[in-house]
Amino acid sequence: MQTPFSFLSSRERRVVVSTTLFLTVILALSIINTGMPGTSQASEVIQRTVRGTVVATNVEAKPQIIVVKVLLPSKEEMIVGARVSADTKITKGKQAAQLADLKAGQTAEITYLKTSEGLLAQSIRAH
Repeated sequence: MQTPFSFLSSRERRVVVSTTLFLTVILALSIINTGMPGTSQASEVIQRTVRGTVVATNVEAKPQIIVVKVLLPSKEEMIVGARVSADTKITKGKQAAQLADLKAGQTAEITYLKTSEGLLAQSIRAH
């Protein structure tokens, strides 16, 4: 049986899946940022920290973006996508790093601010 992407190599299929996931997260972030018509957005800022697996990063976007898959205590997965600013402190082990140094599959801990404008990473610690 032939699948829609059977003509692609396994690496190319992984790129297609990663790109699709990344674009889905971007779409979700843009929907969150715009809000729903007729609803008020809270001005409350909440700080949270999550630990998960890096799914994707985009260093070409302005602002840069990191996407992490988090396993919740209920064993459900949650995808967290956050903007990465020039002020975000990024470390890999004990060394300072850049977002481009992080790769899919690495474990990372992200502390972010949840605002009415979306999620903004304050710090990223890759392991």
